[in-house]
Amino acid sequence: MSYVDAHIHLADAGYEGKSDSILNDTTNRDVKFLLTNATDYNTSIETISISQKHENRVFAAIGVHPWTVVQDQQQPLDKFEDLINIHKAHVAAIGEIGLDGQYSQDPDKKANQLRVFKDFLELAERKRLPVVVHSRLAVDETLEILSSFNLTGVLMHWYSGSPDKLELLRDRGYLLSIGPSVAYTKRTVEIARRAHLSTILTETDGPVKYRGIFENRRTEPSFVIDVVRKLSEIRSEQADAIREAVLQNFFTFLRISKPKT
Repeated sequence: MSYVDAHIHLADAGYEGKSDSILNDTTNRDVKFLLTNATDYNTSIETISISQKHENRVFAAIGVHPWTVVQDQQQPLDKFEDLINIHKAHVAAIGEIGLDGQYSQDPDKKANQLRVFKDFLELAERKRLPVVVHSRLAVDETLEILSSFNLTGVLMHWYSGSPDKLELLRDRGYLLSIGPSVAYTKRTVEIARRAHLSTILTETDGPVKYRGIFENRRTEPSFVIDVVRKLSEIRSEQADAIREAVLQNFFTFLRISKPKT
């Protein structure tokens, strides 16, 4: 059996010095494949390094998170294409990028988010890489912008928009990721119930913390096993069928063949 954590931040400071032990634990728990996302240039470099160390298990997504942008951290945006060219065997996607509506009240911060988001979408389009997108409180605007680009794949990470837009996502060939919040958040439960199985990926977004059965626990990739169980309960479908569909969706998104393990 193989489970997938399609969105985690192994280079985050919250996991400093722990990524190897976390990945060893995931092996024992059958979480075989992960996509680790960056939030800035430095974590992009570290994310690539982790992927290189764990060949064919951990795949790297590089980019600048919208929170990084609004914190006015200067990022060498021109150097990301160099990272892709140099490490093309290990850069599987662009992410985490996107918009965060919490900061839309500040015109300058919003303008910077839009600029950086579009710059990375152009890069993804040019390099034929899928994108992992943050869209908290900005789903409609994010979807409108995405429609202007010819992208190989789009993952709406922790999708929190209206369930009524799920058919639109499916029609566009977009995926959405569902994480541990499905155990206790009504909106996520509704999305999990209504989304087509061909659009679903599982994630943890670690080291983000969770409530419910995950309270006071360090977030680890093995949480996706509970996510699959909850999806099975919500959708009245076999857990193995969901797990296999998620696995296929993951490699379809990355446009690669499933590695032999």
